[in-house]
Amino acid sequence: MDFGGVDLGDLLVELGEIAAWGAVAIALLAIGYRIIDLLTPGNLGQLIYAEHNVNAAVVVASGVVAVGMVVTVSILTSLDGFLEGLLSATAFGLAGIALLAVAFLVLDRLTPGDLGAIVTDPAPNPAAWVLAANHVALGAILAAAIA
Repeated sequence: MDFGGVDLGDLLVELGEIAAWGAVAIALLAIGYRIIDLLTPGNLGQLIYAEHNVNAAVVVASGVVAVGMVVTVSILTSLDGFLEGLLSATAFGLAGIALLAVAFLVLDRLTPGDLGAIVTDPAPNPAAWVLAANHVALGAILAAAIA
């Protein structure tokens, strides 16, 4: 059906595809958040929204940015075809999340003290910013590797 030069059928298909891409992106961001929550002691929601813990907020925000970079490039470089693209973007996104988790654990081993405890400490700590920089740098590197 054509409406003023716009094929409504094509428009509806494209809107459905955008909704599917959005659902994949939201799911991957939620998984990334949950992994960070599992790697740190305590409940991130409580730490950030109730206790206003800056360290936890910085680490989570950087993790979300890193996952977002990986997912964005995964979508941009996904395989041809809608379903193939969704699958490849999901796979790259999950791989990126796994590698970010590994990087967290490696940095925890390389630094003095317990990184999870440092991140959840109510006193601002520069280690949270180092971890945040590590997240963003790794997210950019993984995005470049996917491209």
